[in-house]
Amino acid sequence: MEGEKNISYFKGKNETKVDLDYIKNEMAQFLQLDNLNFLIGAGCSSHMENDVEHGIPGMANLYNGFFENHKGFKIAGNDAESIFGGSLETMLETMGAISVAERVKQIDSDIQEKICIVQKYIRNRIIDGLHGTEVLSFYRKFYIKTVTQGRKHPINIFTTNYDLYNEQALDSLSFPYNNGFIGTYKRSFSPASYKYAYVEDMNLSKNIWERVPNFYNLYKIHGSISWVKNENNINEIDYKHISEDDTVMIYPTPLKDRTTLMTPYSDLFRAMETALLKKNSVLITLGYSFADDHINRLILNSLAIPTFKLVIFGQSDAISRLIEMDDSRIIVINSQDKIHYFKNFVEKTMPDVQADIKEQIDLPVVTELIKAFEDVKNE
Repeated sequence: MEGEKNISYFKGKNETKVDLDYIKNEMAQFLQLDNLNFLIGAGCSSHMENDVEHGIPGMANLYNGFFENHKGFKIAGNDAESIFGGSLETMLETMGAISVAERVKQIDSDIQEKICIVQKYIRNRIIDGLHGTEVLSFYRKFYIKTVTQGRKHPINIFTTNYDLYNEQALDSLSFPYNNGFIGTYKRSFSPASYKYAYVEDMNLSKNIWERVPNFYNLYKIHGSISWVKNENNINEIDYKHISEDDTVMIYPTPLKDRTTLMTPYSDLFRAMETALLKKNSVLITLGYSFADDHINRLILNSLAIPTFKLVIFGQSDAISRLIEMDDSRIIVINSQDKIHYFKNFVEKTMPDVQADIKEQIDLPVVTELIKAFEDVKNE
């Protein structure tokens, strides 16, 4: 219940029981910081209600579903289901390594075909999950509540998710953002675009500019169902127009050469590292269990910066080990009633939307009503 101190708030190993107001005040302060970063994991795109899973299946359900549909699936002659600990990504990493090793010694001659089977399954399950509106509503609320008056520094959104909930939410709200792609007719990945400042002219004659307020940089560090590889380029297209023959950029991809290994993932990880190493950076993790060693190394390396702060909404064995590090800059927040779940984080711990900001967000709705009225009038 609201007002009860039933939320665990770890600062290092020191645990304090706090109430919702305390967490909301903390979040309000974090949202004012210039170097604000979020890491959105798979848990944010999956929502359980009345024992029914909405959105994208979690990794365990995705794994179990694959083997229900592909019984007896083998890799290098071994039964795959019992090997990879419930993670299709770990399985894909192994398969990618085998595909490279095939140059030297034959291990599994059908490995490329098997990689395509796994990737196709992941892509189709994600597309099926995108049709639900409930999870999308959480993402919309999340972005609305990150809007603050006077923010001139972009908010960095890093995500391991292949789905399009971030893009759908931002587009539906008409919020400006950069996802690393340039162009209109044919959008191509260009990591340099993250270095651009998006500005509005204040006085063109005097060359006075100001940053566009409440801007977002979106980094999909594991790829996306809407990215395809075409020769030496990575293009972003409508996922509905992707054919069976397209190489969809879902990490880890089958590695045919060193270039594929490096781009675009190396650029995205490097951007994440750069953002976290800035002075007074804070990283807030949501729906992320700390199961990715590469990402974990980047985060732990950032602790070398004295002003870096890590705020974790979650509960897992790996997170418990982070608590045991006893670093006061590592804050972990969770509760028995799942305050760390994405839906509860958004609806209960984030500050309420300010009235003047709500008016700005509601403006497009008013515009649509006016247009509808004019259409009726002209009939």
